[in-house]
Amino acid sequence: MPTSLIMIKKQVGSRNEEVGSEKAKKSFNPSPLTPHPSLKKGFTLIEILLVLTIMGLMAGVTIPKLSYYFEPPAAVLQRAIEEAGDRALSGTPVRLSIKSEGASKRGYIFAEALTQREIEQNSLSAFLGTNKNKPVVLEWQTIKMRNMPDTSGWKFEPEVINFFSDGSCTPAKISWQNPDDVYKVDEYVLTVTGYCMLISEKN
Repeated sequence: MPTSLIMIKKQVGSRNEEVGSEKAKKSFNPSPLTPHPSLKKGFTLIEILLVLTIMGLMAGVTIPKLSYYFEPPAAVLQRAIEEAGDRALSGTPVRLSIKSEGASKRGYIFAEALTQREIEQNSLSAFLGTNKNKPVVLEWQTIKMRNMPDTSGWKFEPEVINFFSDGSCTPAKISWQNPDDVYKVDEYVLTVTGYCMLISEKN
């Protein structure tokens, strides 16, 4: 066989070996920039944490509202009484009364606090600023409470329940008539210590 032909065969063989070794390297050492086709794309840790955070915020907003919606009126009333008693213990007299709707004397419960209000002076001393002791007057002002029944149909006997700074309150008889069912009336007794107790439930 001629020497030139032998040289050509050797060159072709070495070239084939180089190509084969390069293919093997590519198959066993894939580039980090190109993902392996057998790997499936998943969620990153940041995406999972973001979804969990959003779900937690939504649960924190909706669950209290749902529990409040399905909560019995007696439980909401008891929380309102406790909140009014806590405000009175802090030194601000509080009272609960009814915004009646019609002759039945039933309606919504609202809260008032005894606050001080300065009286405007039109005298010469007020104009000159010589009178430093401004007169004040005590008056009841409507306040917002976190725990207040948002349903109508409530009735107090007596019509006003006062809460005092020593932790006591006016004993009262409280009744609630379901606005959706006028035959359903719940009656409660409020003790002087601020405990509301269900005494009868009429259907």
